Amino acid sequence: MDPTMHSLSMSQSILQAALIEAEKYEGKRINAISVKIGDETFTESESLQFCLEAMAKGTIAEGARIEIELVGAKELAQVTLELD
Repeated sequence: MDPTMHSLSMSQSILQAALIEAEKYEGKRINAISVKIGDETFTESESLQFCLEAMAKGTIAEGARIEIELVGAKELAQVTLELD
């Protein structure tokens, strides 16, 4: 699998989940998105960060701090938000 396409797909999923959660809690702005991701997912953290930042433009997540931590797992482990 192409790592760039995988990062793009993961970014879409992460951002969509973040926006849905923010809406649930009536968040006006997402200040930070923290992602713990499996180091065996074949995703480069720099690529994932770039894709998330680009996709967030025009949303309440635009300008959010993106924190990515690789953990020993095969799949995405956790996404945490900081809201206003």
